[in-house]
Amino acid sequence: MKYFVVFQNQTFEQEFKAGILWAPKKDKNGVSSRFFWESMNLAKKGDVVFSVVKNYIVTRSIVTKEAVDYHNPLDTELWSRDGWLVKVDYDTQIDNIRISDHIDQLRDLLPDHHSPFRKSNGYGNQGYLFPISNELGNKLDQLINAAYVIKEDNDIFTVSEEEAEIIGVLFDEEGVDQANVIILESEIPETSNKPLLKQKMIHGRKIDFIEKAKKDAKTGLLGEELVVNYEKDFLIKNHRTDLAEKVKWVAKEADGYGYDVLSYDLNGNEKYIEVKTTKLDKDQPFEISANELRTSYEFKDQYWIYRIFSLDTKQPEFYKTQGEMNKHYDLEPTSFKAYIKKKEEIKH
Repeated sequence: MKYFVVFQNQTFEQEFKAGILWAPKKDKNGVSSRFFWESMNLAKKGDVVFSVVKNYIVTRSIVTKEAVDYHNPLDTELWSRDGWLVKVDYDTQIDNIRISDHIDQLRDLLPDHHSPFRKSNGYGNQGYLFPISNELGNKLDQLINAAYVIKEDNDIFTVSEEEAEIIGVLFDEEGVDQANVIILESEIPETSNKPLLKQKMIHGRKIDFIEKAKKDAKTGLLGEELVVNYEKDFLIKNHRTDLAEKVKWVAKEADGYGYDVLSYDLNGNEKYIEVKTTKLDKDQPFEISANELRTSYEFKDQYWIYRIFSLDTKQPEFYKTQGEMNKHYDLEPTSFKAYIKKKEEIKH
């Protein structure tokens, strides 16, 4: 997986709606293409692209189809008609990550040549698509991860029973892709991914709840399927076919267990595996439920977290932890359930 930065000051809205990146092969004067246009041919499926508009990172997207020759689809005559088009999934929208505010953290990671940002002040250099190092890409991911979004009241929504039924039907129609890859085990991150500074960002972007729910559900289900296949394959390779046949995808049958997959170690002891999946990198935090936390306390060393990351790449990976969650993770409450107090309990 590689990382890129793309500058879309004039074209972001059109490219975002179409799910594309587009760059010309020549400028309007017929001068041959620059390196930051030719970089379109370096983008491969599963690569990550950070979109920058007016010095702000506004989206994090995943390449879904490599560059093809394509006439200019944009409403502009700034460049020649012939160009390259790359399809991307603008999966994550971000507000208010201003590069110049973080240049002290980024400066040493910027290259001396063909840098997307100026080392002096963090402003963007003229150009379009810039390849960047994995170190810089990981750092930008960390900045995104450190941004806590607080939505305004008009962003809060409820789901009716009828809407819930619609979502359920959509899930059934969507189905789950058959896994054609296996996950590779990785080391647990060496440093904490807990942000040092919480940045409150207030914005009013509306969410397409049903579309987001479909994407999240499909991502989670595919991750669970990969773990089921991994556990079976591990047991078979270690001559425990008898146990492989007993591996069960419990979350596919019903919610509420507090884990997703029932598996076994080589001695036949049960493993209760909760699967957490992301398209992002291994440093991304994840949500856990109160039920999952209680279940980890109940099963102790038989409880496992399998954290799958980089799901959209050709080679997703995972790390795993064993035992009660609070031994391995800093747990921070992100929501609360509110009950009305009795009148006599209210203090004035």
